[in-house]
Amino acid sequence: MSGLLNFLPRPRRVLACLLFVLAGATGFARIGESLDLLTKRFGKSPERESPKHMAVWFIESIDGALVYTVTLNAKGVSIAEGIKPLKRGQLTEKIATDFLQDQMVLLKDSKTARQVKAGEKYSFAGQSFTCAPEEFVMLDEERGLLLVWSRAALPSVMAVTREMLEHPPE
Repeated sequence: MSGLLNFLPRPRRVLACLLFVLAGATGFARIGESLDLLTKRFGKSPERESPKHMAVWFIESIDGALVYTVTLNAKGVSIAEGIKPLKRGQLTEKIATDFLQDQMVLLKDSKTARQVKAGEKYSFAGQSFTCAPEEFVMLDEERGLLLVWSRAALPSVMAVTREMLEHPPE
C-alpha cells in the first residue's frame, strides 16, 4: 500500500492514509469472487446486455457514469475487473484508490509483490509490458495478480489475473 501512497501527490497522501484507515468495507469486488457474491455486493444484477463471460455494472460518478466490468472464467469466478469512465463521467482518485485497496487485500503479507517504476519493463503471464509515466502498477507474479491505475487522458483502473492473460474466456 505504501507504493500506492507514493504515487499520489504529497498533499493528498495524508488524505489517502485517512481514507485507507477510515474506509471499512467498500462497494467494490475482488478478483476471485463468484458472480453470486458480486451480485450480492452490488445489490443488483449486472446489465442484461453484458457480453459473454462478463458482468457489467454502471456506477454514478461526477458528471456521468463509470462502467465496472468483471471478466468471469468458466466457473463464474472473477479473473479480471476494471473501472473506466463513460462519456463525461469522472474516475475520481477516491474511487481508484478504493478499488486498488480492495484488490491489495489479496496481496496482504506477500513477499513477492512490488510496485513497478515508471519506464520499467516487466513481464506478467508471459507477456512484456512497460510502466508508463502516468501509471501506478503493482505486480505479484507469484500470486498471479497485476494491478494498474492509468491516469492518462482516458483514466482506468484494473486488476488482472494470470489466468485472464494465459487462458482468456472465449
